[in-house]
Amino acid sequence: MSLQLLKPEWQHWVRENVARGCTPASMQELLQQGGHGAELAAQAIAEAQAAQEPGRAQPSALALLAAKAQEQSPLMPGAVQGPSLRPLLDLRSNSLRAPDGQQVRIAAVLDHPHIVLFEQMLRPEECEQLMAMAESRLSRSTVVDEQLGEARAHEARTSAGAWFQRGEFDLLSRIEARLAALLQWPVERGEGMQVLRYGVGGEYRAHFDYFNPNLPGSQRHLQSGGQRVGTCILYLDEVEAGGGTRFPSLGFEVRPRRGAALYFASVDAQGVEDPASLHAGVPVIAGVKYIATKWLRQRPYL
Repeated sequence: MSLQLLKPEWQHWVRENVARGCTPASMQELLQQGGHGAELAAQAIAEAQAAQEPGRAQPSALALLAAKAQEQSPLMPGAVQGPSLRPLLDLRSNSLRAPDGQQVRIAAVLDHPHIVLFEQMLRPEECEQLMAMAESRLSRSTVVDEQLGEARAHEARTSAGAWFQRGEFDLLSRIEARLAALLQWPVERGEGMQVLRYGVGGEYRAHFDYFNPNLPGSQRHLQSGGQRVGTCILYLDEVEAGGGTRFPSLGFEVRPRRGAALYFASVDAQGVEDPASLHAGVPVIAGVKYIATKWLRQRPYL
């Protein structure tokens, strides 16, 4: 039974809200914000309804999904509906078409932490152009000092990076609009793109992308745009060996593939920093690794 697959606190929440008469669509939206898949959420709600009213026919998951879609107004590219505290992706289909016509495939999904692997997010020529644009700007990558809030070089991060302003070039504007539409998070709630180059031995040891609100160095970064709620890593080239993105607490690793994109949430559905988002760029063993990173913020980022 799908309801039994939920954590006990979520099972209690579903039963309680069914008893209160909440609509399936509103409950499903909150379940999905909590990192549950759409079909699992729909089936769990249906099971709770059937238990509440034994004589009632249990609707299918597809029926509940359709009802939810009818209750919602169409989502414009880059818009956010309701009080969502992090991107709420529509993952019902196995592929998505961006407003610019790019057909993007959903290759893998993890509920918690919320992770989505896309294929064909970028066209080959876009990857080439991003790498070429970065070459003239590359400099030693830095990390944020958690006490002072200043950027500094650190042995944990051995890459070269190039920063770009949001919308600085037409290519960047096009990619940012595509990401905003597919991730359902406005362009203005994103930082400028950073392109990174890792040579042999290059790595970024396990770290969080969110700013620890309890440390003094984080405050200056939280003032503009608030917390980092999610990250999108765009893979620009193939890597002969190594260079994956690893989530050590999950035992899960994504290997680079040109044009693919990895999205993961840095906060949970309540907007609280999620330690399960700990991740690392593992060392490159052979070849060169190029990625572009896009950090998503809680509020408009200036």
